[in-house]
Amino acid sequence: ESKIATILGPSDIVSDKNHIYSERGIYNTTTEQAELLDRSVLTNEGKKLTGDSLFYDRVLGYGEAFDNVQMNDTVNKNMLTGNYCFYNETTGNALATQRAVAIDYSQGDSLFMHGDTLRLVTYHMNTDSMYREMRVYHKVRAYRTDIQAVCDSLVYNSKDSCMTMYTDPILWHGEQQVLGEEIKAYMNDSTIDWVHIINQALVVEKKDTMHYNQVTGKEIKGFFVEGDMRQIDVNGNVLVVFYPIDDKDSTMIGLNYAEGSFLRMLLKERRMEKGAFIGKTNGTLYPMDQIPAEKYKLPPFVWFDYIRPRNKEDIFNWRGKKAGEQLQKSDRKPITSPRNMNIKRNK
Repeated sequence: ESKIATILGPSDIVSDKNHIYSERGIYNTTTEQAELLDRSVLTNEGKKLTGDSLFYDRVLGYGEAFDNVQMNDTVNKNMLTGNYCFYNETTGNALATQRAVAIDYSQGDSLFMHGDTLRLVTYHMNTDSMYREMRVYHKVRAYRTDIQAVCDSLVYNSKDSCMTMYTDPILWHGEQQVLGEEIKAYMNDSTIDWVHIINQALVVEKKDTMHYNQVTGKEIKGFFVEGDMRQIDVNGNVLVVFYPIDDKDSTMIGLNYAEGSFLRMLLKERRMEKGAFIGKTNGTLYPMDQIPAEKYKLPPFVWFDYIRPRNKEDIFNWRGKKAGEQLQKSDRKPITSPRNMNIKRNK
């Protein structure tokens, strides 16, 4: 008479597009609403939603999961986890909070990204022009063995495969640290193709605890090949501190301090190997025993090793910048290279 089915033991509720598995709960056959317990599973066209408890409304097409939640997309090989997750199968929108983590396992090495709130927004659902945005905010921390990142908020757009990091973004790649007012990372099959650091751009490479290669300018573009940064283009008010290496014994020859308007640097095995200025430049090479104290570090130099995520568990431990080390927003717009500097990058 109540039209409510009580689930006691392994049970399946099946329709054209989705499947529910549960061992305990209730299902209203009139309203088509389900309240499910004991790690029930809702599967919908390659997406699997699991939680200690689930609520699902088949008519309105949405599900909610509570405690130890996983929403796994086996088609695109990514996952949302947290203690609360909402998914609307009609709009393709999802939200995760309370220790929320987005995991991309499409490559051999998984990327773990945490923020206070993770939101997935789908545009032009079920059309040829469909694309998605992953929005993460606030206190974003990301970890993969080859790359780590920290910022206040982040947006990944599947239309152009661009991940944009906002408000004090920092990116680490091996011994290299990249930062600026805004960082755009363009992906190719879930690996970084190139990055664009806009305004107050700074790249630092640690040689040892005393010596750091440093490059700063209005904007920096870094190009990757098979996951490794191979080329850096720096444009506008370029300042460089660079330690050339002796090929024979791999010792540092001295400190090369230079200024110019455009610089191209080539990297090998995650190390800055050589660079060349285009246009007018001024530079001085100081022997190692004659380096002036003020030349060791460029004015914007900061080494944020204390913020860097150390492992996938460390993404939950927010560590902000120390007082006075936050970037002050500038009014500069990204600049474009002069016509004669549109040089194709060599892979």
